[in-house]
Amino acid sequence: MASASPVEVLASGLNVPDDLLYVPDDGTVLVGEHGDGHIAVVGGPVAVTKLAQVIPEAEGIAQMGGVTYVADQLHARVVALTATGVRTVIQLQPVPSGENLDGIGASGDLLWIPDSPHGTLLAVDKSGRVVRRETGFSRPAGIWTNPTGHGGPYLVADENASAVFALQNAGGHYVLAGNLPGVDDVVRTSGGHVLVILPGQGRLYDVTGHANLATGLRNPQGLGFDGVENVLVTESDAGRLDRVVRTFALEQPTSVQRLAPDQTVCLGILRAPGYKDQVAIEQAVNADYDPAATILDRVEVRPVRCFLPVCVASVAVRSPAGIQVAQFAYRD
Repeated sequence: MASASPVEVLASGLNVPDDLLYVPDDGTVLVGEHGDGHIAVVGGPVAVTKLAQVIPEAEGIAQMGGVTYVADQLHARVVALTATGVRTVIQLQPVPSGENLDGIGASGDLLWIPDSPHGTLLAVDKSGRVVRRETGFSRPAGIWTNPTGHGGPYLVADENASAVFALQNAGGHYVLAGNLPGVDDVVRTSGGHVLVILPGQGRLYDVTGHANLATGLRNPQGLGFDGVENVLVTESDAGRLDRVVRTFALEQPTSVQRLAPDQTVCLGILRAPGYKDQVAIEQAVNADYDPAATILDRVEVRPVRCFLPVCVASVAVRSPAGIQVAQFAYRD
């Protein structure tokens, strides 16, 4: 991958990674592994773990009311993860090719589900009841429902139409941008820039700025932001989850830290070119810190005593771009 911004590989060796979801509560990223149906958890105290549930051909991921929902492309349905497995929320009509639904989103108390092969967008409540139906698409594959809290119309990436559509509140939609071959997913920054991935061309593209943010990606399929609007993107053919740093990133330890009494742990800060905004520790769990310390290129904390085989500490760092959360494991 080539980019003017720093790029980090957050996870490698994933099994055909597809759509993703950033979880702001703990700073982890859920990645659907289309190859074996697992949901990988990236960015926790251990580099990569897997959820217990298996969803064949896992695609879009969304959360609503504390429940995680996943698009099961093989069976043309959306399921909710439960303590014992999965529960079908809505069953769609499958097609012989198997190219069923793709990305999904959530906003308020509704799931937004592109019924991709039938050219329809569905708004569905948690019981599976369809409360709105938007037709007239070719193959809607990705949906942006303003999960970061910024305004603007919801966006739909239509890969067969090579276009991004904007939804109208009263119903209907219009072309926001065209000439985007195979566009698979779409997001919008707080500054209003619309970003898309073009899998066939291997590009992460800023539609508003008419510029590539990254090229040379190997079949990008998932797109999103972390807590400070760095871009998260999966490379399906490379088995990777990447982060394109647009603001700053916390670089957390990826192995268990063996600590001496009162030893501190440092988390590096990787800044995008030109990003000079001040960052400060918002909160730390199982760790102490100096609230008056000036933070430039690292965050330093002192974990509390650990009386277990392994303990976990987390650090939340705030900047004008938002809040970045990192975790690490340690033992005395």
